[in-house]
Amino acid sequence: MTWGYLRREARVMLPQLAIELASGTWQPGPVRDVQVPTYTGKQMHMFIPTVRDRLVHRALRNALEPVLEAGAFRDWVSGFRPRRNRITSLRQAAVFDQAGFRWIADLDVASVSEGATIDEVIDWLAEHIHDGTFLARLRTALAAMPSPIAPGSGLAPILINLRLSQVDKRVTGLRVVRFADNYVAFARTREDAQEAFYTISDALLQLRLRPNEAKSRIREDANVEDLFLIGG
Repeated sequence: MTWGYLRREARVMLPQLAIELASGTWQPGPVRDVQVPTYTGKQMHMFIPTVRDRLVHRALRNALEPVLEAGAFRDWVSGFRPRRNRITSLRQAAVFDQAGFRWIADLDVASVSEGATIDEVIDWLAEHIHDGTFLARLRTALAAMPSPIAPGSGLAPILINLRLSQVDKRVTGLRVVRFADNYVAFARTREDAQEAFYTISDALLQLRLRPNEAKSRIREDANVEDLFLIGG
């Protein structure tokens, strides 16, 4: 089905989809497994739901977003959030840099979309969402994907932030900024930066995550503008 076909048939299809969602009879369609080239030159393995299911994913995300924004995500987290992007992270990082915290623990999370289970995701959401019917529809949507945070799902970006929010709880004592899956912690000395590196690494381990060894390191006097770079 194309988006054009959906637009032409929307007067019939959307009310029917609403009935299925309300009654619990909605069942996702098949997922297309594709390789998509990124602007960095890499091939990304993605799983694309049907047009109809992408509408459901977007509707679920629209309902989730204001609740999670209000209660789940830290102020020092940007990326995959409304009006919070790399510029937001750079401004927050500049405050620490200008205050003299020139040593940096820079950790990029490896394979952040892999390894989470549906039960874990639903449990994380249940801390903030108390509507069992909504959670049941969400479980149905996630069960149709190869994994609950699989790239290609309209829910993947917000669920990446939800997963990392479990890490964020464990590192709130640090001077830290996160953009998407990149943590940057600021310290006055190499020793403190190394300690921050270990703290974030241990918190990631609790979620069965780890730093990307090729991209994670201790840095001194880094140019703030060089932080949070794609592929950096």
